[in-house]
Amino acid sequence: MKIHEHCVSFTLSLFLVTPILGQETVETLNIANNTGANLVDTAQGGQNLCTSDDIVKMDVSGCTCPSIFPPSPRDLVCVTPSGQCPINCNPPPPASPVIPRAELSQCYSGCVNANSECNGCYIWFSSLCRCIRDFQAGTQTACIASPTISAGPPQPNQSPSWVVLGGGDLITTTELIPGILQLNSATDVDGGFRLGQETLRSRGIRDTGTLAMNSVSTRSEEQIHIHVCDHPGSTVRGILDTLHRDNYKTTSSVDLSTFPRPNAAMSCRASPNRDEAINMGRDIVDWLKQYVGTTSCAQYDVGAGVVTDSNGHSWACITTGHRAAENMFCSD
Repeated sequence: MKIHEHCVSFTLSLFLVTPILGQETVETLNIANNTGANLVDTAQGGQNLCTSDDIVKMDVSGCTCPSIFPPSPRDLVCVTPSGQCPINCNPPPPASPVIPRAELSQCYSGCVNANSECNGCYIWFSSLCRCIRDFQAGTQTACIASPTISAGPPQPNQSPSWVVLGGGDLITTTELIPGILQLNSATDVDGGFRLGQETLRSRGIRDTGTLAMNSVSTRSEEQIHIHVCDHPGSTVRGILDTLHRDNYKTTSSVDLSTFPRPNAAMSCRASPNRDEAINMGRDIVDWLKQYVGTTSCAQYDVGAGVVTDSNGHSWACITTGHRAAENMFCSD
């Protein structure tokens, strides 16, 4: 599940709407007496809510996964003093500052506890939390973890897992990682895209399926995630079909002059053999090394996608334009 929000501040009252699980309750709170974490606790009914540390430890058996994520424009909790979380950088484009789509209570930290009610952290505090809860309880779930998360308390020195969330269309990790620029901090940088390719294969849609990870400038969630899509009519696939794979043994620029959407750019690498997975994560990490120690705006446009061409070869692509990877690989 993916929720977009554009928060607008109010000065008199806060209306908390509960859209999750079909609830329609509306509650009016006086913000003079409820701020910050108090608003979250009040909205969630004073429950013992799971923290970010609980999720990282993969132990949510003694807490409740947050379920109330008020939509804009009624969510004062998730509006920073400036209204957004601008990122100052140096041209070339995009222009500085970069304005991420997710609005948070605490900027530049990902899904820390201060952001537990923000829609920009929904997949972390709600979707992933509920997957871990089901794994621990041993109940039937559509979630898939790699490595597996066993029933009961976490095992000593248990490795972090990449998880296909309950809706089946998103993958994230139990490590607190805001996005693509921090992928190098993952224990298994290739684990998410590997799980994504395994998921497409298990569903029988490897030939038509795609994977995408958005850039900082286009994402709406502040926890790293991969979109899992089925897109038989992919324009990107059609373009890659026309290329000579021998020219793409390493990540190289792809001519997108025939691409129907503006602001798209990408470089790709092809797998040498048919019907095999490709390591996307390491390509991302290697690509981003050029920005280490810089404040270049270009790094905030870096996204990624995986697609299989009509001959069964996998392609790992780095997107570098303003067009979101999710659009390029899942809908264009």
